[in-house]
Amino acid sequence: MSTSAPTVIVKPSATHRPPRFLKTTLTLAAVAAALFAAPAARALSPAEVSAERAAGRLQEIRLSGASSLRLLIGGHLQQLAQPGSFSVYFFNDARGHQHRAYALRLNTTMGDWGPGTPLLLSKRDLGDAQQGVAPLLTADANQQHLRVDAAGCRPSGLAPQPGGQQQDVRRPDYLCTTTQPALADAGFSDVEPSLMEASINYGAGRNTENLETHELVQTLYGVAVNKRLYLALQKAQGLVDTAAAEIDETPEAMPSLPEGFMRGALTAQLLGSLAQKKGWNLLIPPSVDAAIHSKKLNICRYKAGNGTQAVSNVHFASNPCNGTSAYIPSNQGGGAFGATGMLSIRAVDSAGELESCLGEGVEGLEGAYGLGILARENAPRSWVNGQWLDQGYRFVKLSQAAPRRQAAAEGEYPLFYATTMLWAKTGANAPTGAKLAFLRDLRASLGAPATLAARHPELQEGHLAHPSFSSGMAWEDLDPVTRSFVSATARGALKSCTPLRRYK
Repeated sequence: MSTSAPTVIVKPSATHRPPRFLKTTLTLAAVAAALFAAPAARALSPAEVSAERAAGRLQEIRLSGASSLRLLIGGHLQQLAQPGSFSVYFFNDARGHQHRAYALRLNTTMGDWGPGTPLLLSKRDLGDAQQGVAPLLTADANQQHLRVDAAGCRPSGLAPQPGGQQQDVRRPDYLCTTTQPALADAGFSDVEPSLMEASINYGAGRNTENLETHELVQTLYGVAVNKRLYLALQKAQGLVDTAAAEIDETPEAMPSLPEGFMRGALTAQLLGSLAQKKGWNLLIPPSVDAAIHSKKLNICRYKAGNGTQAVSNVHFASNPCNGTSAYIPSNQGGGAFGATGMLSIRAVDSAGELESCLGEGVEGLEGAYGLGILARENAPRSWVNGQWLDQGYRFVKLSQAAPRRQAAAEGEYPLFYATTMLWAKTGANAPTGAKLAFLRDLRASLGAPATLAARHPELQEGHLAHPSFSSGMAWEDLDPVTRSFVSATARGALKSCTPLRRYK
């Protein structure tokens, strides 16, 4: 007996117009078929990218900002590629913290570009959301973007998947050593551009009216802790035996951190234990860790200007939302990380660096505990290219609410915000013609429920489609798959400082 694939209903509003390849009703089977139905095409190597560029056939798009979208963008481009044509490029090393690029031949029409069109899309994560806003405001032609060509790129040495197609966007096919100055065609920001222009986010207070800005997708964020702290919290909360040597990975055993504790930790009110006894001892008793009163509070955060940090500032410090009444987020300081001592904060540039900060920098120190805020699309433990990749950290609950897509959709989990996509309306960097048509289709499709549903299961917890994708339909009337990837809650449009409320 055969069963039909679940149907994903997409009914976007005027601000979420579907591209031509997205029908009003899509099935997951249809999405899968689109990935594998076209004739096999060779992956675009650096030499082929150079040849297509020299022949005038290569279409190039440069994007910047919001490293919290790096896996969503890469995964969606893989969905749009002819099978076998997709190649992943990282800057300098296999971590890809600063720059990534994707070369492919389109398997469908995007804007005015039809199937078979060679496309190179680069994504700058360095500088994060501030680099997705400021250079678009100033038409900065000196912003650096990854250069992909035969002269500067080499194979990564990582084993390719069968058929030559890299099946995981977290590992590169090629590593490139050079960048080049160029105008960004579009940018991304974890919050609206006007918030990124606030001084707390390293902004200059500039007017953002020349930016065409739309809410792209709702992005979930989570409180991440190193594995040693995760196990200690599990023991303290009675989720595992106090003699346990390994963490319990089951969802039922996920420990929780109180939201008030997080606000204190991120605004320098909790300075470690020691004589004041206002640190990890508030959560973990001496029966779990006999040295708890000497433990240092190690915090991994982003530098000012990072979009995830802007989200953290809004959510945990009401900054800049409450003006002079807002809390002041702690910045880098306190000396080196360690197991004992007072508060120590390390500020980093990208999601990959924050993962390393927690999973290596803190977890690598005997007895040390640490935490940070990280986009939920990141997978702390995942199956990548035939092997388990353990990043050394885990996500925890926030005041007993699990950082899961469905909990956010129904308003139970609060730490998610609308990520925006933007480009200049006028000026030297304003996209026009076929490039503008492509960007509009990319914007419409990137946050669609069908796109999110087609992602690798390990990456599906990170994003939700905006409620407008199911406008005109009651929540209880949506099919289960659509309801799983469309949010029923949101803040005011382009107003991250407003509270969450249920829309459907």
